[in-house]
Amino acid sequence: MPQLPFYIAGFAGYIPLGLTERIRAVNEDFRAKGKNYARFLDTLTPGQIAHGNEANYRNAQDEFNRFVESYEAGICYLCDKTLTSFSKKSPCPHWLMKPKGFKKNDLPAIAEKYGFYQIQAFLRWVANHDAFARNINDLSEEGTGKLFEVTIKWKNIEWAFSCAESDYQGHATSQHSKHQHYHFQMRLDNRPFINYSDFHLPFNEIDIINIETMRARPEKVKQRFSFGEGMSDLLSDETVEHIVNASASPDQESHGMFKLDSIAMAEEGKKISGDDVYALFQEAKEKGVTVASLMHKLPNARTQVIVTPGPGVVEQAPRGGRKNDA
Repeated sequence: MPQLPFYIAGFAGYIPLGLTERIRAVNEDFRAKGKNYARFLDTLTPGQIAHGNEANYRNAQDEFNRFVESYEAGICYLCDKTLTSFSKKSPCPHWLMKPKGFKKNDLPAIAEKYGFYQIQAFLRWVANHDAFARNINDLSEEGTGKLFEVTIKWKNIEWAFSCAESDYQGHATSQHSKHQHYHFQMRLDNRPFINYSDFHLPFNEIDIINIETMRARPEKVKQRFSFGEGMSDLLSDETVEHIVNASASPDQESHGMFKLDSIAMAEEGKKISGDDVYALFQEAKEKGVTVASLMHKLPNARTQVIVTPGPGVVEQAPRGGRKNDA
């Protein structure tokens, strides 16, 4: 029986392991705790892992339900204030929805109170409330090879997180960035509001423990943002066949979540009939399905369908090596 993965819950308010959400001085002790936790997970049976995953999922579901109920009433479930409220006394991830009064220099207060995963989970829930997954691009193949790269869009606001290996290790030659940190970018109507280079936001204790656990056992420990799934959850080797067979042609091509490219090559010594291709297109049109889902029916042909993110998916906002993106 294959080893079941243990999923580290990614949601905004609940903190596993009973650890505080307050930021602390980052040191090697946090990394050691992560490695120790990974070794502890090695001792669990498949049944215990399944039970832990189920418990984490139930906790996330309960919290997500509270989020939705409050969100639809215009309230933040974390601080119990309106989503349009802003008070420097109560830092909250909902500030990133740009209530009146929020300035970029208020970001560190949010990062100090809430961790990397908590902030990201909240924003994922916000984005998925409008459109599931398409507004969260966390596809590694669309990134630049960093440890963490994700871009999230909601209405006219775009948020992006970035962390390279050197960020996670800390820049030893820089006093203000020698700690383990990540970068954050925010755009309003495609215009800069917070740049990646503006802040070096420190990971908190639970962030580092989670990251170290996953790094120690990458084949066994996975990050899961329950109800905050992005395109990496939808577009994988396990889902491609379902996407091809279940997708329908969108009313507007610019809204498509997936782009399906079909390739047909004639079998050796045979020819592909134009009439057969035309008939395939007509059948797809009549049934309201994609041509890609019918390609296997094309006579005398070897076919392949390539699935990539469609134009309706938010593009990643990569952080390069330029000075303004450091």
